[in-house]
Amino acid sequence: MSARGSGAVSTGTPTAGPPERLRWDALQVVLVVLVSMQVWRVQDLFPILPIKGVPVLSTAIAVGLLLLDRDPRRRLVALNHPLVRAVVGIVALVGLSIPGSLYPRLSVEFLLVDYLRSVILMLLVAASIRGLPDLRRLAWLQMLGVTLFSAVVMATSRIGSDGRLVAVNYYDANDLAMLIVCTLPLALYLWRRPSGLWARALVAAATVLLVMTLGKTGSRGGFLAFVTVSGYLLLRFRGASRAMRWGAVAVLAVLLVSLASDKYFERIQTILHPSSDYNWSGKSETGRLEIWKRGIGYMMDRPAFGVGAGAFGVAEGTLAPQARARRRYGKDFEWTTAHNSFVQIGAELGVGGLILFVVVLGGAFRLLWRVRRGSAAEPALLAQVLTASLAGFLTSALFLSQAYAAYLYALLGMCLGLRKIAAPVGARGSFRGTVPGPSVPAGNGATQGVRLPSGLGRPGR
Repeated sequence: MSARGSGAVSTGTPTAGPPERLRWDALQVVLVVLVSMQVWRVQDLFPILPIKGVPVLSTAIAVGLLLLDRDPRRRLVALNHPLVRAVVGIVALVGLSIPGSLYPRLSVEFLLVDYLRSVILMLLVAASIRGLPDLRRLAWLQMLGVTLFSAVVMATSRIGSDGRLVAVNYYDANDLAMLIVCTLPLALYLWRRPSGLWARALVAAATVLLVMTLGKTGSRGGFLAFVTVSGYLLLRFRGASRAMRWGAVAVLAVLLVSLASDKYFERIQTILHPSSDYNWSGKSETGRLEIWKRGIGYMMDRPAFGVGAGAFGVAEGTLAPQARARRRYGKDFEWTTAHNSFVQIGAELGVGGLILFVVVLGGAFRLLWRVRRGSAAEPALLAQVLTASLAGFLTSALFLSQAYAAYLYALLGMCLGLRKIAAPVGARGSFRGTVPGPSVPAGNGATQGVRLPSGLGRPGR
């Protein structure tokens, strides 16, 4: 039966030659260090490590190595994509928001210390990818990163009276739930060949730990993201047989039910009764619906450049009607986060920032959709896996302030890198039946791709 007829993506190897082997090089080594610190915050997990200043130095070294690299597969022109242009537009809006920011110094620090480095990380990840082996290494890095973070958190953080993790390093419990759910689809990808027995054992052990940690977070947004990812794997994923998809989701569900406490499910059940929760409109001044209303109000009052990048909490403490009322009595109002990535970026950067953020996410999904429909088996499979990760992030983003998250931009970098190797420079955006092969001089000096056998042109349709 053909791949199209069975609904699973063929794993056959093109007859153009053996699978490409790419060795580690200096840029990839530095990138591992950079992702470990910027996304997985090893410096916060192990404060005794003498790595002050290393994140900035690693970024500078990685940029230098990329600029000096002569590999044609690492040309920045390959990253010419609407998604990248939208991100550059957000960077510009962050800069333009500084003069009118409620806290200009905070916005400047946010741009230079946080957001600009996240954008550079995205470009470095995307540009560094030469082929599928590089993407697989990045998938392993993300899997090992979230596993290490979860292991340290479980070992060092205490469990509160409500059964949830407290005093989590850097990422709070809800953030950690998002990271776990977004990374779980990569476990399905890493389980496949060429992973051997030991690699699969590591993936299985890591998955058990991640699901256990997910239960300890007590995150309702994380649970909804878990349901979203599971639903995508069951209904839309075409990289495995139906039995394997249902089996994988069943294993994850059984693990969650077995490892999570009764308090976790008591908390999850409150999703079915939203009107009784403090987040419901009018229940509490710091409930999420009330915060979202105020955030939309900040955006409408300052539609051009918002309240300033990174200054949503300042707006809550100064512009909120409750804050103004309490100042009359010498009291302060809580400086809280937006608890919604769309409200966050809209309030901080204005209407343009919200539009560009939607363009970035929509562009990433469209990019992966095109790779999925027109590429060889393995790129199409990875496109589906990354789509599941993005779907998990999008669901979590409705409840978390993660519009500028380093993890998101590392994930976008992987999407751009996949698009690059699925459609080499000079392919004019077409993904039909080509995968990047060794650089072969053509008559005009261009790089040519390797033509796939018929039947592998549109897997998983």
